[in-house]
Amino acid sequence: MVYRVGILGLKGHQSVVLNSIPKIEDVVLSAVADESEEALARLKEHPAVTSDTKFYRDIFKLLEEEEIDIACVSGTDGERARVLLECIDRGIHVLSEKPLTMTLNQLHEVMKAYKSSSITLSMLLTMRFQPSYRKIRETVRSGVIGEVCLANAQKSYKLGERPKWQQSHETFSSTIAFIGIHAVDLIRWCTGREFAEVMAYQSNVGHPEVHEMEDNAVMILKMDNGGSACIHLDYCRPLKAPTHGDDLLRIAGNQGVIETFEQGSKVRLITHQKEEEELSLDPPVDEFLNFVNAIRGFERCEVSAEDCFRVTEIVLKARESSETGHPIKL
Repeated sequence: MVYRVGILGLKGHQSVVLNSIPKIEDVVLSAVADESEEALARLKEHPAVTSDTKFYRDIFKLLEEEEIDIACVSGTDGERARVLLECIDRGIHVLSEKPLTMTLNQLHEVMKAYKSSSITLSMLLTMRFQPSYRKIRETVRSGVIGEVCLANAQKSYKLGERPKWQQSHETFSSTIAFIGIHAVDLIRWCTGREFAEVMAYQSNVGHPEVHEMEDNAVMILKMDNGGSACIHLDYCRPLKAPTHGDDLLRIAGNQGVIETFEQGSKVRLITHQKEEEELSLDPPVDEFLNFVNAIRGFERCEVSAEDCFRVTEIVLKARESSETGHPIKL
């Protein structure tokens, strides 16, 4: 069987899919949709594009006119729930941007539709596939650092030129939901701990030019074992910084501490028994290949639908906490 892929929007991590397509047998880029003619024109030079690839300015017109098997749903946050429901209704496998939806009501709608379907649904939680975080998960799950007591995560980015859709809460899910979801997911995935409560804050203090988009955010979360987690997010990384982003993850247990350094690219471990050491990392894993193999029945999908629903729920409730000023049970 040849799997026909549709890219529904060019506003996210669609490169994960596009860069992987030429490497996978029996997978073709069938169609792409985005309202930006410029974005579509740039994409036409990509190796995944063939003479048979169709281009559309409207996602729903693509879905109406093309037969696709896999959708990369990578448009704006505001349209995502409607696109997901349309794909699920048509029996199309979905690899989606994050968060899955803008509201909890939309999330429940998508969950209900998914549970009545036979599709594979996953989300572009790309950090799970990076060597440093895979090493942290492997090490923590082995028991080397003992009982997890505390986790800290950071995502800091240069603001740059922000698209209009990210500057309005009508189309942007918030900084907590948009980038904080990666950190929430990493802590759950690496530690195996669930979250029981969240308190959050976010605001725009120093960048009025991006209007409603928040330039800072903090989440404080209680783990199911009584431990704590702190996630801080910002779009304040200086222009002169050597990289666009500075991602960090630190997990402290009662037997040791493991953390990333050098913008999340390396990992070091120290325990009661051993001095600090830098750990060797394995090669990265191809997320889209894993997704295709899960559809084929060859592998387990590493980002399950259940995880997608749960982390979306957590960040939407964290956003609610930032709006109400009260902690929320999870």
